[in-house]
Amino acid sequence: MVEVVRDGCLISPVSPSEILRQDDRLIFSGDITKVEQLAQFSGLKTFAHQNELTTANLTEVVVRPESILIRKTLKHVGFRALFDAAVVAIRRDGEQVSGKLGEVCIKAGDFLVLAVGEDFKSRRNISKNFIFLSGVETEVRLSGWRAWLAVGGFVSTVALAALGWVELFQGLVILLGCLILSQSISVNEIMRRLPIDIWLIVSAAILLSHALANAGVVGFLGDWISDGFDSNHVYLALIIIYFLTWFMTELVTNNAAAALMFPIAYSVALGFGVDVLPFVMTVAFAASGSFISPYGYQTNLMVFNAGQYKFNDFIKVGLPVSVVYGAIVILAVPYFFPF
Repeated sequence: MVEVVRDGCLISPVSPSEILRQDDRLIFSGDITKVEQLAQFSGLKTFAHQNELTTANLTEVVVRPESILIRKTLKHVGFRALFDAAVVAIRRDGEQVSGKLGEVCIKAGDFLVLAVGEDFKSRRNISKNFIFLSGVETEVRLSGWRAWLAVGGFVSTVALAALGWVELFQGLVILLGCLILSQSISVNEIMRRLPIDIWLIVSAAILLSHALANAGVVGFLGDWISDGFDSNHVYLALIIIYFLTWFMTELVTNNAAAALMFPIAYSVALGFGVDVLPFVMTVAFAASGSFISPYGYQTNLMVFNAGQYKFNDFIKVGLPVSVVYGAIVILAVPYFFPF
């Protein structure tokens, strides 16, 4: 049971301790072929009347690859208490998932239809676990003087930093403090939207670079390349870096692929004694070239189950796109960013 309509009011999600009353309208989720089992309950009748209250609070989301729900059941994580929402339907690989939804193990890219409660959009864990497609609006638009404060404050901060009157970081911290004091944004909203995963990945990439350099790996790799390869093979090295990064971004996320390949590309450039910018740009473009796997980039996940596509569809369309994209990058990067 995901919703109860009572006297024109909607109760969602339904607490296990909720006491049903006469004339309550109950909305269930599950296998539609089992609907006849409801007939065994005395006084319970099915109905097909469409009521706006049953759909007004429905929202469609896609499960993120880094979600805490991955490889867990809805019942195990306590989905209703965790998100103040109930799962109405699940679609995976273009097909509807039937049966007891509470016992289904969630996978990355699963398309969920949620019946949400009043506290849903204020939860800090929503954007970290889901990509929104439609339904509940989680953003609060500023109006009046708060909107002018946000826009004017940002423009003023950038202008003052450009004139050298204040450091950009300090100015942004002051602006953020003003927005919090004016209630234009809450601390919970900041914590919910803070891209901690990206911050950790970038930090890990920098630390990995320093660790490789301090351990002598960068120097060893550079000496090995300079001794084992002719300087004319720098273009071949660029191609290899591209394909390694592209292969990794199809297996993991684009951020992780870039973080892991950046130190290697940097070392290769130093080994050849050329500018590092062509190798860095190659890593950046290759990490963004995820067209074959639906799990390499968020937009791929958004259309994967929402469009009822299958994994083979991505391979059929993404493979030729990847070939054309790779050829353009390999030819264009050395032209615009010479060695």
